[in-house]
Amino acid sequence: MAKKESISIEQLKTFCDFDGEKYVSKQGQKYIESLSLVYNLNNRNDNPFSREDIVQQPQLKDFTFEGVKEYKFICNLTARPMTIINDVRKNEKILATDFADDNAKRLFYKALGVSYLLTCVIDGKEYIIKIGSSRTTFEKRLGSYNCGVVYNWRTASTTNIKILQSMVATRLTFRLYLCDCSNDPYYLRNWHGEDSVAFASPKALAVEDIMVKKFISQFGHRPLANVQASATVIDED
Repeated sequence: MAKKESISIEQLKTFCDFDGEKYVSKQGQKYIESLSLVYNLNNRNDNPFSREDIVQQPQLKDFTFEGVKEYKFICNLTARPMTIINDVRKNEKILATDFADDNAKRLFYKALGVSYLLTCVIDGKEYIIKIGSSRTTFEKRLGSYNCGVVYNWRTASTTNIKILQSMVATRLTFRLYLCDCSNDPYYLRNWHGEDSVAFASPKALAVEDIMVKKFISQFGHRPLANVQASATVIDED
């Protein structure tokens, strides 16, 4: 298979503003428009979401499924933009900050098998962005998301690009909640009276499947950043 062409440093600069010392990723619609000049953003799944998209989403307080109560706030997630200094690139990256407590750190770094919920607070309202799961720790899942840099656009997974590039575009703070599935039986079919898909699956994946199903049932659509057709499709890299 032929190697996919890498993007040049000059093309990367078109995604940035120059502040007199360094190039820094643009923000908002200007950033998305600059990406569209190099990459095909006609597919909704490849198009980073915006602040305007976020405020059209359901709020966490309105999601009435009782399983939501099992998710604990862990930390904030913020994007550090890409910078270019003297033609040396430093990739954009999602950083975990402001951990709730030591137990939250333990879950983030140590819990093998978690379902996660990403939200974003704007003007005091907390909007639901994504429901997902990880067979590994969330620290490793975040490492996968950080593979979705613009330099890797042609080779990175759609999910990783969607999350990282949306966070770069919005520059907003996102909130991470985890449901720890590591201490329960590895296989689960039913959770809070709701059935998952009709085959045995790790609990974290089953919880994600049920949460997404209940979200769709209540709100009529998938969460904003759930780009996979089914929760049973593992999107981890």
